[in-house]
Amino acid sequence: MTLFYSPKHERAAIELKGEQVCSFLNDLLTAEVITLPVGEMQMSCLLSPQGRILHDMLIFRIQANRFWIEVNKDQISDLKKRFEMYRLRKIITIKILEKWCSGHLFYKNEKPFTSKEIKEIRASLNDNELIFKDPRCSALGLHLIKNDKISKGAKRNWKEVKLTAWEKIRISNMVPLGKTDLPQNRALVLEANLDIFSAVDFNKGCFIGQEVTARTKYRGLVKKSLIPISSEAVLEKDMRIFQDEKEIGICHSSVKLENGNYLALATLRLDAIKSNINAKKTLKSNLGSINIEIPHWYQLKTVNK
Repeated sequence: MTLFYSPKHERAAIELKGEQVCSFLNDLLTAEVITLPVGEMQMSCLLSPQGRILHDMLIFRIQANRFWIEVNKDQISDLKKRFEMYRLRKIITIKILEKWCSGHLFYKNEKPFTSKEIKEIRASLNDNELIFKDPRCSALGLHLIKNDKISKGAKRNWKEVKLTAWEKIRISNMVPLGKTDLPQNRALVLEANLDIFSAVDFNKGCFIGQEVTARTKYRGLVKKSLIPISSEAVLEKDMRIFQDEKEIGICHSSVKLENGNYLALATLRLDAIKSNINAKKTLKSNLGSINIEIPHWYQLKTVNK
């Protein structure tokens, strides 16, 4: 079976290391960091005190007291400043990795990687090239990272394709990424379903924005959901979505499929999603009708009247 490789563009990373780095990150970020094993990765977020997402990120634990954190390239400086602001007197070094390079290894049919396959891939890699299983969804495959250019020699048995091939898998499995899907200082972790991707931990104790996030969860205050949609018409960022002539949502990242249709992530009102499913009320953009594409494994959150 063909193994596909897609290089990621417009991504960057910060290195944080030091004896106090685990507790430092754990006190700031939504996910549990202290128990993350070396050689594994985790999605997490830095929130505002009001519980809005400032940065979503992928955390790679390189050594016990050394982490690489990947975000959108245009957000890297702001994230570094925020880490430095919160560091205070803690003995932690924070630096941008200037030669960051990363990509995805995946199967187009979304087949998970076996332990044997991962072992064989690791054996083919060059020095300092690392791979990590994506814990959010097995269909997303593996992340290949290096603080330098990825070696072409390591890819001799891989078919390199554009990132859109992997984006189709990501969007169809409802996984948000970056400020296109999670508008800075506006999106909520529970509206983005980040709890089902283990990007937020409600048992680890306090983190920035924890009180608001916990209240939203336990009082059932979630009114919207990030969900995959499709259309024969163009879907693009910030496109408005309507039901019964009322605006009920907005489109985020999108990809054009091989059949000419479009697939996208959109934030929609939960009551509109349920009326579409139960009462067959149609959704539309200004260009055409829209279908909701709920993953088979996902159960909609309850709307609190």
